[in-house]
Amino acid sequence: MSVAPEFGGVSDDATLDAFARADDERESDDDADEPAATPVTSSWSDASVCAACGEAAQRRWLDDGEFVCAACKRWS
Repeated sequence: MSVAPEFGGVSDDATLDAFARADDERESDDDADEPAATPVTSSWSDASVCAACGEAAQRRWLDDGEFVCAACKRWS
């Protein structure tokens, strides 16, 4: 493989493999640094039914542990 003269050939800079090894050494089983998962607050489906009124609803929102339509959702 020929290298263009203006680049001066291959450098002695660190390779991507060196960074990958450094990342592996830093990994641990401690999930304390991981952000908490955001709870699901809405659902979208063509075949959904509101848990409160039983009407068909493409989009439903979580309200007291159940997915309900916009009309049944308590917007506080």
